[in-house]
Amino acid sequence: MQKFSLVLESFEKAEQATDLLWRQMGVRGEIEVIPLNGQVKVDVVSEKELTAAQLEKLPGKRG
Repeated sequence: MQKFSLVLESFEKAEQATDLLWRQMGVRGEIEVIPLNGQVKVDVVSEKELTAAQLEKLPGKRG
């Protein structure tokens, strides 16, 4: 299991990130989209371990 967060600039970017995780990377688990002050946080709990190269492809800042 792998846990991480992404901080993105908009809901559109969050949708792109979740689409990338679910459809292209095959992530299964929990993905939560949380609005922040002018940004959007995406919390991910993945059943699949992502490689460093896969994580680098994700937009935004990882927390």
